[in-house]
Amino acid sequence: MPSRRLFGVLCGLLALLPVQLAAQDMDGIRAEHANSSNRAFAVSSPVRTGPTALAFQVADGQCAGNRSYNDCANGRERSEIVDRAPVSTDTEQWYAFSVFIPSSTRPIDPANTILAQWQDTRGSGEITLGFALYREGLELTQDDPRTRQTDDMNPPRPMVMEIVVPPSRLYDQWQDIRVQAVWSAGPAGLINVWINDRLVHSHRGPNLNRDVAPSFKFGVYRSGLGRIGRPVPTQLVVFDHIRRGATEADVLIR
Repeated sequence: MPSRRLFGVLCGLLALLPVQLAAQDMDGIRAEHANSSNRAFAVSSPVRTGPTALAFQVADGQCAGNRSYNDCANGRERSEIVDRAPVSTDTEQWYAFSVFIPSSTRPIDPANTILAQWQDTRGSGEITLGFALYREGLELTQDDPRTRQTDDMNPPRPMVMEIVVPPSRLYDQWQDIRVQAVWSAGPAGLINVWINDRLVHSHRGPNLNRDVAPSFKFGVYRSGLGRIGRPVPTQLVVFDHIRRGATEADVLIR
């Protein structure tokens, strides 16, 4: 099975490469590891395109903090990359990434496992759009632009919460995700999401509560860990073909 090949590679300790050395896996992304000492590393299997993909792994107790936020003190653990390239509001953006979840990586409900998010990193930290792993499958959420998060331990309920890939179609196979977005606090706002070329979500109108575009983040981000007992299972997820561009053609797999 693909997951066995993956863990065979990991057990053989394939290169713990700095993310800059795996630049072929990303395009249009100004990558920076987010608030963690857990770094993404390159694997040669499974891959979606090219010779390598990026793996993210988080084990129990692997938390970290920085001067502004302490994951360890707030029930969080992560291995995550944030795109620091500037993004303008009211301008069309396209994103794409492929994600592979081995069957050995299991959900940790009622805690959260967020795999990708567009987050207000310069304000409240609320998630404008996100994908998370739960027992019911891969869940898509979209924030309600009429609300504003004031407590990151108790965020307001999203406007949209829907399972877009059930467990039967989720594990040990690549999920190709493509997002068209116009981030806007006004009527020009737009979000379209395709998974494996199937349109799974569409929204027109405001998608922000202020005129600041969200930052794209991806990897493994766990929160709400105080809701479950210890130890928390190790989770590993692989990403490939991570793209951001001005047009759909910029992000398509060829």
